Amino acid sequence: MNAKKSMMLVCCTTFILLAFMTAPSMAGGVRVIYPDGRPAADLSVSILVDSRLEFALSTDSNGYFLFPTNDFSAALITAKEPGGAEFIPITLPAGIIASGDTALVLQPLL
Repeated sequence: MNAKKSMMLVCCTTFILLAFMTAPSMAGGVRVIYPDGRPAADLSVSILVDSRLEFALSTDSNGYFLFPTNDFSAALITAKEPGGAEFIPITLPAGIIASGDTALVLQPLL
């Protein structure tokens, strides 16, 4: 009887771990860099998801931020430097974010 309970516990634990590992809401990381390859540290990042949810984030000292969700079809990402310089917005599909770490190369807004 103890062996059966142990096997059930192992099966349940495995199922729960797999569910967390494959959940579609797991977020991906995004690294933002300048055209010369330098990390875009301390940028203000705005994310408009499927024209309905908005997130305001900042990049860390390595130009990295964690995307808040993968539960969307497309996201519009805009970035602004602390001094006010803005960059061309970019639209990304969820599949790119969900695929793992994503790198964005900033282009100046003319």
